[in-house]
Amino acid sequence: MRYQNVQSPKCHGPRVLQGYSLYDSELIVLENELLRVVVNVGFGAMMPELLYKPADLDVLYKNPGGLRPRGTFTLSSYETQPLFDSHPAGWYEVFPSGGVPVKQAGANLGFHGEIWGLPFELNSIHEDDTGCSATMTAVTLRTPWRLQKTFSLKKNDPTLYIEETATNLSTQDLDVHWGQHPCFGAPFVDERAYIEASASSFFDECDNPRLRHRWPKTPDGIELSKIGAPKCGTTKMVYLTDFAEGKYRLVSPTWKLAFELCWDAEKFPYCWFFENCNLLNAPWWGRAYLVALEPFTGMPKAIEEGHGVMPIKAGKSETVRFEARIVPMR
Repeated sequence: MRYQNVQSPKCHGPRVLQGYSLYDSELIVLENELLRVVVNVGFGAMMPELLYKPADLDVLYKNPGGLRPRGTFTLSSYETQPLFDSHPAGWYEVFPSGGVPVKQAGANLGFHGEIWGLPFELNSIHEDDTGCSATMTAVTLRTPWRLQKTFSLKKNDPTLYIEETATNLSTQDLDVHWGQHPCFGAPFVDERAYIEASASSFFDECDNPRLRHRWPKTPDGIELSKIGAPKCGTTKMVYLTDFAEGKYRLVSPTWKLAFELCWDAEKFPYCWFFENCNLLNAPWWGRAYLVALEPFTGMPKAIEEGHGVMPIKAGKSETVRFEARIVPMR
């Protein structure tokens, strides 16, 4: 393991640490006085760790199976869901399609797309007394997209800034179904945790046809914003929408902290909410206690339905931004 900034290594303030690897997958670490962010550059540029230093608390969920060696990775396909076999959880990207397998222009797009497990190339890093950043790029295999991601921290700021640019490399106009997939777990998440969201409505996965309900209560009075207890064996899958602003807070009274995510609700008008309180059977086997709150452009079959997608013309790009922070409870 080698720290590459050997000429002038930073030991304080905002910094980017390089030279780490896990199963031949390159990792980097962005740090400031309040946050430690680990980015797995070689595996989807996903984040396995988002740690709030004052509490020594990592808020992200960890898959019990951990990260597998690269040789075990299988490209997502229409028939299978290798993400459940191969992904270490944490925070990953859903791109260029989300949810269930769909077809687009003759291509079979698998569960949660293909960027989640592809290697990125680290393009550049920057660090000075005011902040630090790292930029990386990947090109998809089955579809014609280039995705560039920049992670940034500022001095004494508990906020992770994420900027992403998707470029359509094809000669035809295409739609992209795009989402962020942060998964939160214990000890940050427990039965005292709850969600604050600026949404006014939600759709329930169980409704057929789907009906718009008033967030956060179901028609029979169940309070969806309260997180279930470990090992109770329950689950939730709903889609929040009609946001006054793109924002939610996952609040932990136990830790007296809140995770807050902000985004452009015009580009990402939905937030998928999945809760798993140690569900039995595959792929969970009673070992997963997690909450996922995921800004998305649309519902699971957005590409096939032609609604809830982001159109990007041939050769053109679209840039999106997110701000994730960990702050004391109000």
